[in-house]
Amino acid sequence: MTEHHHDDSHYVAPTIEANYAPLRRVALLSAVVGTVAFLALGIANASMNAAHGGVRDLFLTYQSGFVFWSLVPIGAMTLMLIGYLCSTSWALVFRRVFQAAMRTWPLMFVLFLPVAASALFMGHDSSFWWAVPAGEFARDHANGDPVVTHEVAHRQGLYLNGLFFLLRAVIIFGVFGLLMRAMLKWAPAAEDEGNAANKSKLKGLGGPGVLVWALLFTVAMTDWVMSVEPAWSSSMFPVVAAMDCFLVTMAFSALVFYSLVGENQTALTIVKDKFRIDIGSLMYAFTMIWAYASFGQYMLIWAGNIPEEIGYYRKRLNGGWEFVAYALMAIHWLLPFVIFLFREVKTNPKSMKAMSIMLLAICATDVIWWIVPCVPHAEDTQFFHLLMAIAAIAMVGGIWGLAFLGQLRKANLLPKKDTAFLANWGHH
Repeated sequence: MTEHHHDDSHYVAPTIEANYAPLRRVALLSAVVGTVAFLALGIANASMNAAHGGVRDLFLTYQSGFVFWSLVPIGAMTLMLIGYLCSTSWALVFRRVFQAAMRTWPLMFVLFLPVAASALFMGHDSSFWWAVPAGEFARDHANGDPVVTHEVAHRQGLYLNGLFFLLRAVIIFGVFGLLMRAMLKWAPAAEDEGNAANKSKLKGLGGPGVLVWALLFTVAMTDWVMSVEPAWSSSMFPVVAAMDCFLVTMAFSALVFYSLVGENQTALTIVKDKFRIDIGSLMYAFTMIWAYASFGQYMLIWAGNIPEEIGYYRKRLNGGWEFVAYALMAIHWLLPFVIFLFREVKTNPKSMKAMSIMLLAICATDVIWWIVPCVPHAEDTQFFHLLMAIAAIAMVGGIWGLAFLGQLRKANLLPKKDTAFLANWGHH
């Protein structure tokens, strides 16, 4: 048999005509409705519970929105690094989405400022228990136990204090920003002009970049999520959070890409069934690893039965939050486990859009379940606080989404040169 080799050096990806208006309307509606709902619910809650953490709940639910949407640019950066390192097809399909998400990183720092203000200035109204002076927290929560008082003071003085928290955040934003800037600087020449030197730089950045991400992402999740729960820590939690990070990024990217491509046969001819199956299979893998890590964390805490650890699950398996836990088991793991077994789902853009919406919704619920129950509320108000957190996610998502779409529309959905791998796959 004669082998036919394609000369990729002259390939240029076709321009994909995409209508951004529907997505922009969704983002604008989310920003407006989310902001109005969040402020209305927050003010109502603060006025009704002024003496019982009403202002604190405002910061706590906002933090859910910030943490959820921060996962997208962080996940985009990490998946881009992996994509360059391993030359993956799925990272090539979503490359423009990833790059647009990374360009919103300065906005994420602005959206982080209320979280920083909560840690630095709010005291008893902070979403962070350690922002309360150690003696007062121990008095209110430890019934004067000298051992607990000493432990609280030790943790707060050594690591959990406002200025060190802010310094760590600046380092996280700064280092991630430098990684993103390097990729965004080298990518145009590598992807659109085939510059071999820049391709080599991007591939070389992949390995060290992933290691840096693993370290700083662990610090970020420890500070922004784990430290909200008094006296609780888990070495497995960053793995759980990382799987949510990747799953949210992939689901968001699939939703945006398939929404913009629609029935465009030019794009669907390039992004063949094989590559669409790769995308769905990767999302399937992330749901499975999330389930494994989540169960592993629960099993270890249950087996250890240590008082300062079991409080995390006692809060989340009572007071109405247990129904959220059941929903997570069913929708975050069981449904994707069954549905993603069918290749017809993974190759159908409409089915993938539906799956992406479902996964984004349940991952947002997961983030709320991480953060909001850390402060005990009356059982009859839990649904109210859940609504506040949903409104915060809609508000932050709408604001961030408008900035994201503004960046995405600046370039063609597929890279000019690198897309040759997708277009000519199966012909070599």
